[in-house]
Amino acid sequence: MINLTLPAWVKEILEKPLRLSDNSPAFIQELKEKLKRFNTGNPVVSVVIPAWNEEEGILHTLISLANTGTKLPVELLVVDNNSTDGTAALLKELGIKTLLETKQGVGHARTSGLHHAKGKYILTGDSDTLYPAGWITSMTETMIKGDADKVYCVHGSYSFLPGTNTPRWQYGFYEILSSYVIKKKERTQPFLNVLGYNSGFIRQKGIDVNGYDIAVQRTFRGTAGGDPEGHAAEDGMMALRLQEAGGKIAAVNSDDAKVWTSDRRIEIDGGLRKALTLRVKKHLLKK
Repeated sequence: MINLTLPAWVKEILEKPLRLSDNSPAFIQELKEKLKRFNTGNPVVSVVIPAWNEEEGILHTLISLANTGTKLPVELLVVDNNSTDGTAALLKELGIKTLLETKQGVGHARTSGLHHAKGKYILTGDSDTLYPAGWITSMTETMIKGDADKVYCVHGSYSFLPGTNTPRWQYGFYEILSSYVIKKKERTQPFLNVLGYNSGFIRQKGIDVNGYDIAVQRTFRGTAGGDPEGHAAEDGMMALRLQEAGGKIAAVNSDDAKVWTSDRRIEIDGGLRKALTLRVKKHLLKK
């Protein structure tokens, strides 16, 4: 279901200051205690998040993950891709397991996380995205239950958080139109629906196909419109290679698998109108 307004849990997180130091000591201590659950030594699931200069962004993501209701053993691994702000200090303060990847690029960061993660299943996230309490369970159980059918990869859905230039209701209508594009791709090219901020796969399968190895790596907050040739980025390429290896890609359609992400992807494309025009020409008018 497309929401024209924000859910209560999203509003609650957005009310928290983005800077850790602007929150109360009691809240910070409570958050640290919640995040300790991700320091398990024998995880079933690894949540891997790349980050670059997210001192004033990743806190909300961490709050959302700390509120997870999963009973599965989970590790949280953040890959710092050469941040020059206070991202590393924030992660250290909160006790988050962190890797430093010095090769610049989202794919390089995700590759580092893939090879250092310990879980059988990888869930990929981003540091500007909010995750519902049921996200880890919903995404992982789809892979567990789909094991006999060779479900190697899963993806969920998303909605945009309102930004400075665009209210939530406008994004809601945009997402209604986008849903037709998503359904079309699901029938013909499901790997293009696999987005790094809301997807998952079997870790060893991802290693086997070297899925994040692509010729041109995206940088964080990259160029508008993506690859002009229409090639998949590192997340879609991982899914494509898993599919070519005989695996299936499953869409997880529950509300527990719908994340709320920053609208900066739309702003990179030049705003809502330009982003909509781009997608209509690319997907709906293409023969």
